[in-house]
Amino acid sequence: MTSEALEVWISVGSNHSRKADYVAAAFEALGAVVENCRFSEPYTTPAVNGKDADYLNAVVYGRYRGTADELTSVCKELERKLGRTRRGDQSAGHVVEIGLDVVVFGGEVLRPVDYARSYFTTGFNQLKEDCRRPDF
Repeated sequence: MTSEALEVWISVGSNHSRKADYVAAAFEALGAVVENCRFSEPYTTPAVNGKDADYLNAVVYGRYRGTADELTSVCKELERKLGRTRRGDQSAGHVVEIGLDVVVFGGEVLRPVDYARSYFTTGFNQLKEDCRRPDF
């Protein structure tokens, strides 16, 4: 782990029937590993494929003392602990219990497709002005 805490932006999403529970659990879990954690208000977006159930999304902002790869591994382990199952079939009817993706790390956009999509930009825009204030 590095000693300097770097700025991170994490996308959170679920289209499970208990999506609000999964997002709340993700907030709690991320709050334990990301410093100065801030959460956007959850919001609904349609599935990108236009077929699956709508997603409940949010964005988490904070600082992390480690590498992008380490944080990505932490997020994937949290998904597993929170009940994420990975199915080979990505067709309509695909259920995502919880998805946690590191979109921006240390000022670098790691996931440009996610960075441009409404499921990330809505929460990012909710938080970005507050997170740029020096007293935040």
